[in-house]
Amino acid sequence: MVSPIVPGCFKIQLATFSIATGDIVSSISEYSLTAPVLAVFFWLEEPHLMETMQAASAGRPFADPAPLLTLVSQIVGQLILLPALASTAVAWHRLLLRDEHPGPGVYLRLDRIVVGYAILAFWIGVITLAPGYVSMMFQIVTGTSATMGDVAALVIQTLARLISIIAFFIVARLSLALPGLALGRDDVAWEVSKRNTWRMFWAYFFCIFPGAAIIGGISLSLLLPHGRATGTLALIVMSLLWIPVGMIGVGMLSLAYRHFFERSG
Repeated sequence: MVSPIVPGCFKIQLATFSIATGDIVSSISEYSLTAPVLAVFFWLEEPHLMETMQAASAGRPFADPAPLLTLVSQIVGQLILLPALASTAVAWHRLLLRDEHPGPGVYLRLDRIVVGYAILAFWIGVITLAPGYVSMMFQIVTGTSATMGDVAALVIQTLARLISIIAFFIVARLSLALPGLALGRDDVAWEVSKRNTWRMFWAYFFCIFPGAAIIGGISLSLLLPHGRATGTLALIVMSLLWIPVGMIGVGMLSLAYRHFFERSG
């Protein structure tokens, strides 16, 4: 039997946003609390990030003048949004699986379930991001640079990318535990999704690709001449666009959770 998860992603991209507009606004309103922090963070990061992007796009050798700053800024940028991401994801899972509607006003849930969800989501994300961070740390410690053509750095970077691709298949199955955690359940996601790795992979791909393509297009526009304020604004917009993209992914996980655990039950 063909799993409904992959074709269901296309329905999610339209249907989940029509469930209740007020609930969606309530569940993502906590992002307004992070906007000032993001604005300051991207304002400080913009010159360094633009220099790196333009050098890479030009194909010229480029040694990152502050590789440790690049590494730390990537980690900090993700941690800034993690509480709001976890709160939104838990609300969205519970809305889709239990028809539990968020209350009116600014929604920010920081209880045991959200904290546990954030911790698990963080470690699942680490699985795919860690190889890239190891590659960056190698270049920092050894003083080499893949963009400068150093063989050792290029080898480590290539291996890191291959491992990240493999890790994504693992993450696709492990992330199925997140909807259960949002419901306060401790389900064995790895066992129940056995022999469905490719289905989960393609489900993620088709759900995330359209939004990621739009964000990628905006990032390419930053290669054109622009001011610091424009670059900062574009970075904030790209960050906020991940909200609906993330909600689509959460909707896919909810659909997959219902499919696998109802079938296994």
